[in-house]
Amino acid sequence: IKGILNCPVIKINVLPDPEKPVRLNVKYDKTASFVAGSTFPDFMVSIISEDDNIIKNINPARVSMKMWEGQSSGTRASANATSFACSKVKDDKDEGFFYFRDKMIPERVGNYSIQFGFVLDKTNILNSEQIIIEVVPNDPVRLLPEPPPATPAVSNVQAVASRTLVKNLCLHIMDEYNNRTGDYLVGKIIAKIECPNEDDTEIPLFQGKVSTVEFPFHYGSAEIVNLVLAENSPGRDSTEYILAFEPDVPGLEKPLEPYRLSFMFYNNFKKQQQMATLTRERDQLSQSILAYRSLFETSNQLVTEMKCNTVESLELNKISKLSQCYAFVNFFFCFNLQLQHVDSLIKQKTLEQEAVMKQPRRTCTLPNYSKGNQDILGKIAHLAQIEDNEAAKVISWHLASDMDCVVTLTTEAARRIFDETQGRQQVLPLDSIFKKTLPDWNRPLPHFRNGKDCFKPIGKPVFARDLLTFPDNIEHCQIVFGMLLGDTIIIDNLDAANHYRKEVVKIAHCPTLLTREGDRIRSNGKFGGLQNKAPPMDKLRGMVFGAPMPKHYYTVSGQLELLQQYRTSVIKLNCANKELDSQLQSLKTPEMQKKKQELAEQEKNLKLIEQKLGMTPSDKGTESFQPTTLDFSDSPIPPKRMRREIVKKLYR
Repeated sequence: IKGILNCPVIKINVLPDPEKPVRLNVKYDKTASFVAGSTFPDFMVSIISEDDNIIKNINPARVSMKMWEGQSSGTRASANATSFACSKVKDDKDEGFFYFRDKMIPERVGNYSIQFGFVLDKTNILNSEQIIIEVVPNDPVRLLPEPPPATPAVSNVQAVASRTLVKNLCLHIMDEYNNRTGDYLVGKIIAKIECPNEDDTEIPLFQGKVSTVEFPFHYGSAEIVNLVLAENSPGRDSTEYILAFEPDVPGLEKPLEPYRLSFMFYNNFKKQQQMATLTRERDQLSQSILAYRSLFETSNQLVTEMKCNTVESLELNKISKLSQCYAFVNFFFCFNLQLQHVDSLIKQKTLEQEAVMKQPRRTCTLPNYSKGNQDILGKIAHLAQIEDNEAAKVISWHLASDMDCVVTLTTEAARRIFDETQGRQQVLPLDSIFKKTLPDWNRPLPHFRNGKDCFKPIGKPVFARDLLTFPDNIEHCQIVFGMLLGDTIIIDNLDAANHYRKEVVKIAHCPTLLTREGDRIRSNGKFGGLQNKAPPMDKLRGMVFGAPMPKHYYTVSGQLELLQQYRTSVIKLNCANKELDSQLQSLKTPEMQKKKQELAEQEKNLKLIEQKLGMTPSDKGTESFQPTTLDFSDSPIPPKRMRREIVKKLYR
């Protein structure tokens, strides 16, 4: 049996939530080039709500930037990502925007991913789309081999193998971060032999009795093949010479640094063979010493950085400045960073904040017009708040005919509301207001002329507009209430108002006067009658401006935010101290002490070998390792994660 059910059609209009974040909007210069070791262009991030508007009044600590090498398969950032904090611009026009400035581009070329996140709660994060960038090499700086060759030991005998300086060597142009670059460059490499001792005139010659040999240079690279000394070449026995490869590349503003390779020259074949063995031992020792030094230097850098973290994690300067505003902060400074005391204070202040929020306060019961459109600001009654009850009553009554009016940014939006309500709803488009006649919000009261009072007023006069506070859209609200209130003045009572008007009209036009007792003197001087007397508050039927949160609420909120910042700093400090203690303990283990002894022995052996070879001592063997006096200011520091991985590998 089939039946037909007749029922009315119910249309449901689901309105977007203006406070619910749904996506992140990221703006940056998409035409910028990402050069290794330089700085990123500025990233500007905003949080967008369901109604496609920017959400304001967001704590900058909830917005972050993450970067990692490569590209993640999912939508979340890699576990190895590096995090960056934002810098909030304290400017009304930039409210709701978060800037990431002066962030360093990685020093290694390749593809990297960038993602911005907004913390919704303890477990959820709203992520932006991943931005894939390609880091390109920096400017050409030097010429380097790949891989690094061993130190040659040659003689001038008949055998070609004993005279070969370089059998196969590939030279590349590198930037200051040792990234290959200059693929577009073409030129030549000039090989020549130099002597460290400038007084020595016996310089070995290449095969063919020539002093220089040229090799072609294409696409940023050159192949050096079979570079051989001449038979019976001149040269001083057991002497160190330098094989220099100088690039000749036209079109470069700055010349490239040449690559220099030291080698030993001998007149005796047997001696050359013995020294070649010593040279190989020297190279092996040099590599081993370099590995040990890398271990100790990296460990030293980690300790230094961890010590810095224990100081920075407290944010002492920031908290000390904030603590001057709240005397209670001194209370928990004496607890030696005990977290339970901070938690207790946070709980206490949270309860205090909730109690203030629950206190009854004046509210506007007039239903607001839906803000489903970003061009709609809302009804006038909801755009402003007034703290003083008497002032709120008389100003609300004075604007009674306008309180229900909906303010829009455009005439088109106002027209749509007019059509939807069949003309029953008042609307006010801001683009139809003549702004040149609006009052100056910084203008002094009319009795104040040329920097002084023309007469002594009574009754504490003040512009009505100065008693208004605007929770949002301050610039637009100043236009609205500047037009509605003009220079209307609030004063204590009717006697004070009459006195004020009587004196003002002697020197200037007197605007409308409202008294805190509910009377009104119009700008033409008329007062009295029911139409110029405000009724009691309950007669306004809730069509009044609401009261802002009490000042105590903002005081408690500031204290609570400070306590939470302090708690975060204490947690960071505890973690940093644990990491530092663990790292310091690892440096005292028997394994590390043994490695230090091995390093000292290898440095001693290297020095002896170099003495036998007659070579200039290398910087790896000039002095034993002193971890407390090393200076790493000129060497690039790898990222924290990379340094820890190096330490772990070398420990093993």
